[in-house]
Amino acid sequence: MKLCLIGLFLPLFSLTAQVAPKEDVPAPANTAKETLDPDKAEKEVAQFRIDLDNLPLEQKKVYLNALVRAQQVFSQKRIFECLESIHEAELIYKNNPFALNLKGACYVEFRAFEKAAAAFDTALVADPGNINVLFNKAEIDFVTQNWQAAHDRLVKLSPQYKGTQENMKDLIIFKILLCKLKLDDKAGAEFLLKDTSFLSDTPLYYFGTAAIAYSEERTADAEVWLARAGRIFNLPGIIAPWQDTLIEFGYIKSFYGGDLEVDE
Repeated sequence: MKLCLIGLFLPLFSLTAQVAPKEDVPAPANTAKETLDPDKAEKEVAQFRIDLDNLPLEQKKVYLNALVRAQQVFSQKRIFECLESIHEAELIYKNNPFALNLKGACYVEFRAFEKAAAAFDTALVADPGNINVLFNKAEIDFVTQNWQAAHDRLVKLSPQYKGTQENMKDLIIFKILLCKLKLDDKAGAEFLLKDTSFLSDTPLYYFGTAAIAYSEERTADAEVWLARAGRIFNLPGIIAPWQDTLIEFGYIKSFYGGDLEVDE
């Protein structure tokens, strides 16, 4: 299952803030700042960022160290330790959408999808437009085979990925294609591949063609397309999310075999 944890630990606050008070310095006249709408500027700063920035310095250090450790142990699949570190951070502050996103990802690892969805929902209350959390919500619908809901969420999300995120955008299109196959919209699935080719920069053409072949029970053809993709996009970091998506589509069951009860 491909989860979005990108940008989890962007600098949310400065650890050097509040070290020494700044002197009051008059603002220069006629600056660009004077043309900004202060009410609009305030609304553009998420409350959780303000809250984090206002933490005492020592609490900031403890908080950041806990989240850094959480991310490190998550990458090593030490999920219970990750949850422990998140809990340590939440004793200081609970409404950081990045920490909540990671918490939800831990629950996904245990196939505890209801708890994961609750964590993602809480994250979206703090940061409604967080693209990573919105993707993870769609992923839960996808892996729980709620095809229409997953389709609708992914269609809304796809245009938000641009530029260097092209591989992610095409992966979302691939998931939309799979949803369409499950929703008996084969023509719609094929339409998604009309602007792709074997020269595309992502595996979309190969995996999309393979998925359609699988849907038509042409297993041998599908495996040929997947083998071609493996030869062309031979870096595991590129190909793995596409392979995981086909796994989550129903060919291989979870190692855990179902939801595990996890204490919060």
